[in-house]
Amino acid sequence: MASSAAPIRRGFINEVAFAAFCQTANNNVGWPPGELTPEELVRAVSYVRSLPIRRETQGDIAADGGLAPEEIVDIDEQRRRLIWMFLFNKPAGSLLTEPTFPGCGMIDSCKGDLIASDALYEVKAGDRLFRSIDVRQLIVYGALNFIAKRFKIERLGLFNPRIGIGATMSADDLCFEISGKQSSELFSEIAAAFSSGEISR
Repeated sequence: MASSAAPIRRGFINEVAFAAFCQTANNNVGWPPGELTPEELVRAVSYVRSLPIRRETQGDIAADGGLAPEEIVDIDEQRRRLIWMFLFNKPAGSLLTEPTFPGCGMIDSCKGDLIASDALYEVKAGDRLFRSIDVRQLIVYGALNFIAKRFKIERLGLFNPRIGIGATMSADDLCFEISGKQSSELFSEIAAAFSSGEISR
């Protein structure tokens, strides 16, 4: 997906696109969901600007000013691709956006991107392929969820709406590929490394 938006603004645009998608998903909008409205865009921008820590934005300077026409096109296209990936032909209620995982030891509580059925996904909208740090993020969330037993997560996945690539594996297969251990064993070891395993509130 080509974009003429300035690189310094790209992280902010990605966050707004994801926030706009979450609005659509949480409102249980039927198919087709329709175009992004100005009101939805304003709410998405306000939400992203209210976040104490933005996942991809390089400082507040990137969020200053209004949105240029090409930035709105970028946001709408990313939203459309996320809708196609996670909402098209899926049963109502099968998607949970921004699931919260309780902290453990030195790790504070944190939010993932979304759970689709039994798969935890992280959305990475940069102009790059997936990296090992993206997989590590999923593994950490998996470990936190293993301790809390809050969600049923059997698969882990990554999706990039900007370049249109994704990958999903069972948690057991992914953990075995990177460590030679089943997910329960690896998650237990990670939790023990964070602390004694007691969940922080």
